[in-house]
Parts: sequence; structure tokens; C-alpha cells
Amino acid sequence: MLSYTEENYLKAIYKIIEKEKNTASTNALAKFMGTTPASVTDMMKRLSEKELINYEKYRGVSLTNEGNKLANALIRKHRLWEVF
Repeated sequence: MLSYTEENYLKAIYKIIEKEKNTASTNALAKFMGTTPASVTDMMKRLSEKELINYEKYRGVSLTNEGNKLANALIRKHRLWEVF
């Protein structure tokens, strides 16, 4: 089970990758989330341990297959809530 913050990070990574067609940098995530790069790095380590992202220091973040499925499901669920 993911925390609310972990879900938000997955959605942010998905949206940044979708826009940039590559990986999401910690600085881009920090700007998107309105937090510090150090906080982003801590969360990336946590999500990497859960095998939802591929994180390499200084190279950015990409979603694993499982992370991508989960991010898609979260975005769909939130869009449905917005409709209602």
C-alpha cells in the first residue's frame, strides 16, 4: 500500500516523463512538487526499494512496468473523481 505522498510522486514522475519523453530529474520533480531536491532524493530511494522506479543518482528517474501501471491507474482514478 502506498502513502498519499508516494502516489503523488508517482503521478508527478509520470507527467514529467510524458512531457519530456525521457527521464525525470530530481530538480524537475522538486519544482513540480514544490519541495527540495533532497526530499525528492529520499522519496526516490523509497520508491526504488519498492521497485516502482528506476533511480540512478545524477541520471534521473524512470518508471518500472509496475510503477507505470500504478501511475496510470492513479491518474485514471483521479480523473474519474474530477468528472463526478
